Amino acid sequence: MLSKRKKSNSKRAQLGQKPADSVNFPDFIPSPTPRHPLDVVYEQFSKPQLTLILKKDEPSIYVRHTEGQRVRGNYQVERVFDDKMTGFYAEGRVALSGNAPPVLVIRGYGSWYPLDGVLQDTPEVFIAHLDWQSKAAETEGAVAWITEKYQQGDRPDVIGESLGGKIAQQLAVKYPDCIRSVVTFNPLGIGRKLAQSSPHPLVFHYFTLGERYAFWANQGDFIPGTILQISKRGTRSWKYRLTEWLIQRTPSPLEHFKSRHCFGRIIEILERLVVQLILVYRHNGLIFTHPRPVVRVVELKELLP
Repeated sequence: MLSKRKKSNSKRAQLGQKPADSVNFPDFIPSPTPRHPLDVVYEQFSKPQLTLILKKDEPSIYVRHTEGQRVRGNYQVERVFDDKMTGFYAEGRVALSGNAPPVLVIRGYGSWYPLDGVLQDTPEVFIAHLDWQSKAAETEGAVAWITEKYQQGDRPDVIGESLGGKIAQQLAVKYPDCIRSVVTFNPLGIGRKLAQSSPHPLVFHYFTLGERYAFWANQGDFIPGTILQISKRGTRSWKYRLTEWLIQRTPSPLEHFKSRHCFGRIIEILERLVVQLILVYRHNGLIFTHPRPVVRVVELKELLP
C-alpha cells in the first residue's frame, strides 16, 4: 500500500502536480479548466444571495458586516471600507484557518439592503471610464490594506461582481504588484485606455451563460485574463432554451408597446417584467452551488451580444 502511494506521488511530481494532501489554496489549478481555486467561495462572497441577505453571518458582500465579525466560510472581516459619497463599500477578509490568502471583496451595483447605494453607483455603471469608487478605495483605506498585506508577504485577492468587478479591474491595473489575483463575476468594463495600459498577470472573469447586463451597461473593455462561461446545466437545458426564447422575442423595456389593445399591452408588460427577473437572476444567481456546474473557457467575442 505504501509503495503504491509513493508511486502515485512520484507520478504526480513528474506531471508537475502536488499530492492531494499537500495542495495549498494559493496554487492555481491547470486542469481540467484554468479556474481560480477559490472561485466557489468567492462567488458566494461577491453575489447578493437575496434569500439569505438578512442573516448577518452570511458571506455576501451585500450584507453589511462589522470589523471582527466571523462570516460563514471560516473567514473574519478584518476591515470595513465604506464611503457614503460615492457608494463604495468593501471588506478586507482573512481566513481563520488554512492557507487561503486575504481577500478584498467589493460590493456591486446598489446595496440591496438597505437600498442606499443605487443613486451613487449609477454613473459608474453606465460610464466605463469613471473611477470615483476606485479613488474612494484609496481614500477610505482599502488600497492601504492591500499594500499592508503585500508588505507582510501575503498579497490579497481582489474580487467583485458587476460594478465591484469593474472596480477590482481598476485597482488591479493601478496596483498590480500588491495584488495576488483578480476574480470578477459578470463584471462591468472599464475605460479602454486603462484596460490596455498595464494588465494584471492573473485575472479570471466569470460570465454566466446568457448574461446580458454586463455588456449592455457601459460598453467598456475588460483587462486581459481567463474568460470563463459558467452555468448550472449548459445550453442543452430546457429551462435555458425556454427562457432564452422568451428573452429573444420580448422587446426591450424602453421600446414602445406594439399592441393596440389594453389586454395585449398588459401581456407585453408582464412579459417584460418576467424577462427582467430572468436576467437579474442570471446576473446574480449562484452557479457553483449546483452539484455539477458547466464551466467553459471561451473567448470574449463569443459572449458579446
